[in-house]
Amino acid sequence: MGVGVAGAIFGQAMLYHHAAPFVAIFSLMVWPKRRHWYAPLMLGGLAGTLLAAGWLSAVVLLAWGLVVPLPWYRPGWQFLRWPLLALGAAGLFLAGHAGTSYTLIVAALVAAGSILLFFLLSRELERVLVGDVDRRTLVLALASLGCLIAGLAGYQIFDVNPSLFFGALVMLSATAIQGPAGGAVAGATLGVTLALRGGSADVMVGILVAGGFLAGWLGTKHWRWASVGLVAGVLLYAVFIQMPSPLKPFWVSMAGAAAVFQAVPDSVIAIARRWAESFAGVNARDLLGERMTKIADVMREMARAFRVDEEIQAPETQLVQSVVESVCKKCSLYRSCWEDEFYRSYRGLMDLSAKAEDAVVTDEDLEGDLARRCIRPDAVAHATNLAMNREKERANFALRIKESRALAELQLTGLAQLVAEMAQDVQATPTVKRRRWRVEPLGYRVGVAKRPRRGGVISGDSELICDLSPTRVVFGISDGMGVGPRAAWESGAAMSLLEQLLMAGFSQPLAVRAVNSTLLLRSVDDHFATLDLLLLDQEARQMEIVKVAASPTFIRRRGHVFEVRGHSLPVGIVQDVAIDPITQPVEPGDVVVMVTDGVMEDDQRSGEARLKRFLEQMPVGDPEMMAEALLSFMLGDSQDGRDDALVMVIVIGAPSSVAPYAEQADNGAVPEWQRITPISLRRG
Repeated sequence: MGVGVAGAIFGQAMLYHHAAPFVAIFSLMVWPKRRHWYAPLMLGGLAGTLLAAGWLSAVVLLAWGLVVPLPWYRPGWQFLRWPLLALGAAGLFLAGHAGTSYTLIVAALVAAGSILLFFLLSRELERVLVGDVDRRTLVLALASLGCLIAGLAGYQIFDVNPSLFFGALVMLSATAIQGPAGGAVAGATLGVTLALRGGSADVMVGILVAGGFLAGWLGTKHWRWASVGLVAGVLLYAVFIQMPSPLKPFWVSMAGAAAVFQAVPDSVIAIARRWAESFAGVNARDLLGERMTKIADVMREMARAFRVDEEIQAPETQLVQSVVESVCKKCSLYRSCWEDEFYRSYRGLMDLSAKAEDAVVTDEDLEGDLARRCIRPDAVAHATNLAMNREKERANFALRIKESRALAELQLTGLAQLVAEMAQDVQATPTVKRRRWRVEPLGYRVGVAKRPRRGGVISGDSELICDLSPTRVVFGISDGMGVGPRAAWESGAAMSLLEQLLMAGFSQPLAVRAVNSTLLLRSVDDHFATLDLLLLDQEARQMEIVKVAASPTFIRRRGHVFEVRGHSLPVGIVQDVAIDPITQPVEPGDVVVMVTDGVMEDDQRSGEARLKRFLEQMPVGDPEMMAEALLSFMLGDSQDGRDDALVMVIVIGAPSSVAPYAEQADNGAVPEWQRITPISLRRG
């Protein structure tokens, strides 16, 4: 009903007594987005055009409206909407009028202006739907209101002109929110809109700009004074410059709008001002992204500082100096050995030091001139052994320092890369996400079954079920290195960190890279875990799957089972993990099965085939029972194997519910992997 009324108003808009193209512009915007609005908008537009411009313009609009679906008939034809709009706008303007050179030029300008307005409004609508708005949004919203006010100009209720009444309310709102500039712009827009219908442009534009400016100037003192300013500005212009015509409807409409505006509560104006200020404000996400980028740069500079090696004196030189200081300088033959025969003495100690690297030396190991001249060979040998031991300790210590510095450089570089990726993710994510269409969200039910290895008590496999928003939920399983408590800690820590990152709004690929960096930086030993994630968008009816060294995911749809695979190393092994998200549509009745490799431990290929056959024949019921049945079937009579095993079953299309184990975790129960760790890693 409302769409049809709007179409009728747009249809009555005129451009110097010619039909305006507003119905064509807005109907072309409605068709690809809300097709159920198209028919009432066109019917209302036809009625309005028939009343305002005559039957010939209505016929042109009807013929044009029947051709509108053509650009969407085939995927590559959407470029046709541009010439289609130009022909429709020019045809409406020329219908019923002589095709003189002047009217043809004006029609071409009208067609070009229609294309420009359609482009701006369509682009702004796309930005509004994702929450990306600024002052341009306000300007184009005012232009849309101007199109509506142009259609109202043909009405008059008693002595009230609806276009002037609603236009004055728009002016007063703009002055209260944006001050004199807002009032003047709104007044000029309203004046031009009314003048294009066929009135006197200089009178309408001038009088309304004057009223809007004075309303904005007084509105800076207090917003309620804007009404006084509007009436005063219009009165001054009418008295000193030119009277509007017709006089009585003009004054009644303006005074009525001023009176209605006075009844608006203060809280509404305060909210409107904050909303308008948000358009010009700096995006907090951009500021956060810039700060995170700077932090990443600082970390990189710190990493470079660890690359500088200290200049250390050669070890053999230090060793010779130590022996000379402790023994030779106290000997009576010091001048003879180290001034007259420096080179031979130095070479003798160097040869002795070389022997000391492999074994303890004695006075018998001295050779050549040094052995013949030295009167304290036993002291020299003893000092050489002591110096060599100290040098070996110093070398080992320097090596440990170098390794620590290299590790610190690696850790800082990894953290810098992670922070930089987070900054990019923050800046790339829209502040507010809104869906274009409201689709009934799909429900789900989920169940999990798991077994420890044969003879084990703790399962090394962990699971994750986390609601990120009312319509987005993530499911995950992880298999830690090995079995038992250590594997449980690895996989559980990965799941816990993933949950916190995803809840913070980061994407799945970035969250996986963050977990990988954390496991790499935590220890120099090899500790890794597989990750198998599924992000279900219940409203968009699709799922994003991220697999890191995980077993295939099995999807049963309409009785057939297919697999989704991924190829990458486990997290915690290499610095860069290849993340390639896989997007799949979701239908009501789908069954998704996620497993760890322990479920198919004997033979991967034959195990996958057995699971697919069993899943095809399994009746859909309680997901907890389905998971237990799958696990029992795959493990056989022993009910356990050489590795930990876990099965997660997700049934799509049923009312949302979580299996009992997850409900217990939400009620405060400690997850299995945390019971074996001394410190809780997940925030309670």
